[in-house]
Amino acid sequence: MKLGSTVRLTYTGTLEDGTVFGYAKPHDPMEFQTGMDLTIDGFEREVMKMEAGEKKTFTLSMYDAYGEYLDYLTEAVPIEHVPLKNIEVGMRVQMAGDDGNKIPVTIKDITSKEVIFDMNHPLAGHDLTFEVEILSVEEPPEGWHRKPDIAPMAPQDYGISTMM
Repeated sequence: MKLGSTVRLTYTGTLEDGTVFGYAKPHDPMEFQTGMDLTIDGFEREVMKMEAGEKKTFTLSMYDAYGEYLDYLTEAVPIEHVPLKNIEVGMRVQMAGDDGNKIPVTIKDITSKEVIFDMNHPLAGHDLTFEVEILSVEEPPEGWHRKPDIAPMAPQDYGISTMM
């Protein structure tokens, strides 16, 4: 398999205690093009080592998955400032960020005075085990090249003056 290959696979993802957090079955497989940042990095790295027809089970540490759970990514909001009705602990809702973009959050706790929102990914802090079977691999399209992750910076972006 190469960067740019399109892979179709089935998988079952489980947490440390065996709880299933995700799956793709043969009638509805997962399909993605490698090298396009469409999956978590650790998952793609392990899948890239496989071939069509191969089955493999692997575990990703939290650092190769969604990172560690960070306590500072929780926020208490006074209940009178929460416009949502009929909320429950564990619900996923959207919160507006400082820039106005919507951020998916989980309701961690509700008291008579405040709602605690958790901005960590729901799988942060967990090692993830995947049981994967590669159904098919298609070669990258002719002429395919991965776009760079970052654009080159101009000298002035580094604080360098181009004027003498």
